Amino acid sequence: MRSLFFLGLASIAALTACGSGETGSGGGGGKGGSGGSTCGGGPCGGGGGDGGTAPTTGQIPGKVKRYDYAFDMDALSADTKLTVDVAAPGGDCVDFESRQPTTGDVTWNSATATTAITDMGVLHACGQGLAEGPLEVRAPTAFPKKKFFGLDVGFSQKPNMNGGAFTYLVSWVGGCDQFAPCDNDPGTLSEFHFDIHHAPGTTVLCSGKLTPGTDNTRCDIEGTLAPTYSAVGWAADAQWKKKPFMTANGVDWVFYEVPGGTLASSLDVTVMSDFFGWMTDLLGPFPYGDELRFAGGPTAWLGFEHPANIVLLEDLDKIATDYADAMTHVTMHETTHQWAGDRSTIATAADFVWKEATAEYLPYVFEDEQLPPDVGAASLEYWDGISLQSQHYPRPMEEPTPPVQTFYGDVYGPGPMVLYVQLEGLIGRDKVLAGIQAFLKDAGARSVDDLRKAMEAVSGENLQPYFDAWVFGVGVPEWPTMKVTTSQVGSEVTVTVTQENASGKLYGCVVEVEVQTANDKVTATIDFGIDPQSAIASAKVTLADPVLSTVLDPRHRLVAREKAAPAAPPKPRPVWIF
Repeated sequence: MRSLFFLGLASIAALTACGSGETGSGGGGGKGGSGGSTCGGGPCGGGGGDGGTAPTTGQIPGKVKRYDYAFDMDALSADTKLTVDVAAPGGDCVDFESRQPTTGDVTWNSATATTAITDMGVLHACGQGLAEGPLEVRAPTAFPKKKFFGLDVGFSQKPNMNGGAFTYLVSWVGGCDQFAPCDNDPGTLSEFHFDIHHAPGTTVLCSGKLTPGTDNTRCDIEGTLAPTYSAVGWAADAQWKKKPFMTANGVDWVFYEVPGGTLASSLDVTVMSDFFGWMTDLLGPFPYGDELRFAGGPTAWLGFEHPANIVLLEDLDKIATDYADAMTHVTMHETTHQWAGDRSTIATAADFVWKEATAEYLPYVFEDEQLPPDVGAASLEYWDGISLQSQHYPRPMEEPTPPVQTFYGDVYGPGPMVLYVQLEGLIGRDKVLAGIQAFLKDAGARSVDDLRKAMEAVSGENLQPYFDAWVFGVGVPEWPTMKVTTSQVGSEVTVTVTQENASGKLYGCVVEVEVQTANDKVTATIDFGIDPQSAIASAKVTLADPVLSTVLDPRHRLVAREKAAPAAPPKPRPVWIF
C-alpha cells in the first residue's frame, strides 16, 4: 500500500527592592521625575527618570519571513535561524512550533536568549525587547529517524531500486516542527535558505535554486516565496545520475535517477513541452528560476511538489493505476503545483482541496484537449469512481478542523469534480479556466471561498448556493441521488431526472443521460441550474425507435448516485495520493 490511501509563559523583569530599615541612595530627579521613593522603613530606589521609553515587553506579533536551515544529514541535526518581521508594538518573547527540544543555546539577535523553553510542542524564547524590525532567533535541534501517518512525512532512509540508500526529509502540512522550530501555518509564504552537510559523493536535492558542493549542498528560495509544507524538504542518493530532459520556456528540466531508472525515458518530450508551454501561457512564467528538477525514489506518494524540486516514485512509469498514463499525469500534476500550492498556497489546512483539485483539473484539460480521447476520459472515470466513497466534504467545516491526514485522501476525486468539472456544465470551461487564472494570478494564501469569488467574478453568477451544496459541509457527504424516467410519444422522448435526497437539499448541476434504443443512442442534457428550486428537471431528445434503457452520467462528469442502482455499496477503490 505504498502509494494508496484507504481510507504561556512570559518574560520576568528584574526588580530591585529595599528591605525594612535599609537606606538606598535616590537617583537624581530627571525630567518629569519624582526624585525618590520609599520602601519599607526608609528611602529606596532611584529617582524618577528623564521621561525615557519603558522597555518593550509582551508577546511579539509577526510571521517568520525567512528561514536559514543548516542540516547535517549524518548527525540528524538542524541549526535553524528564523527571521521574524516584528510589527509594532513589538515585544520581548516569541513562540514557534517545535516538537524537538533544543540541543544548545538559543540566541536572540545574536545574544543568548534570556528564556528558551520547549514545552507542549512550542519553543518559547525571550530576549531584549524590540519595538519593531527584524528579529533573528537561532536554535539547534536534533530530529529522529521516523516517519508519520504511513507516509513520507518525517525523516527516512530506505533502499532504492538499485540497492543503494535513499534519504528523504519531508515536512508536509503542519509538519516542519518535527525537525526544528518553525511557523507551521500552511498559509504563510517565506524565504528559505538551506545548507545540507553530507558525505562526499552524495547528491542532495532541495527546494529552490540548487548549488551543489562536495560535502555541502545549498538551496535558496527568494523572490518568489513558498510555504513550509512544501519548501522544507530534501532528498539524497549517492547513486543518482543527472539526466537533462528538455529546455522549455526558458526552464531546464533535469531528472535524477539511479541506474535502471526509466522515468525520464518514459515521457514524451513533445507532450511535456507542449504542456509546460500551455501552463505558462495560462499561469505565467515558472515561479522558481530556470531549472526544474525531478528525482526518483522509493516514496509513499506518487509525487511531491517541492519548489523546483519534484520527487517522484522511482518506478512510477511501471505501476498500474487508474490513469491512462500515470507517469505523464503525475508529472503534469506536480508541475502544476509549482503555481497552485507553492507560489500560491492554501490559507488553512481545511482548504487543502483546492490545490489538489487544481493540480488534477488542469492536466485533465490538457489531456482532454490535446491528447487521445481515452486519456482524459480515464481521469474522469477514476475521479467519479472514488468520489462516492469519500468520508468528508471537499472543504470540511468541522470545528476544530480534523487533522489533515484524516481527510486529505478524500479530495482527489470530489475536488476536481465539484470545484471544476461540474462547473464546466454550469458556467463553461472558458470561465472555469479564467477563474483559475485570476485566482492564481498573484502569490499569496488562498481559501476555497476565495476560489468561489474568483469564479463568480469571471462568470457573473452567484455560486454560493452551489458551493454550499457541494463543497462546504460537516460529516460524510450526502451526494445527490438521481432517479431517471422516460416517456415517449412517437419519436419525441422526454427524459426526466428527479433528485431524491434524504436531506431535501437540492444540488445545482447539469445531468447527462444516455438514452438507448435497439439501433441508436443519444445523450439528453438536463440542467438543474446553479440554484435549483425544483427537484425535477427534464429535456427532450428525438429517437425513432422505442427506448430500451438509460445510463446516468455516461461520461462521468457528475458525483451522484442513481436511484435504480443496487443498494449494496460498491467495493472501495484505491485512492492514489500525490
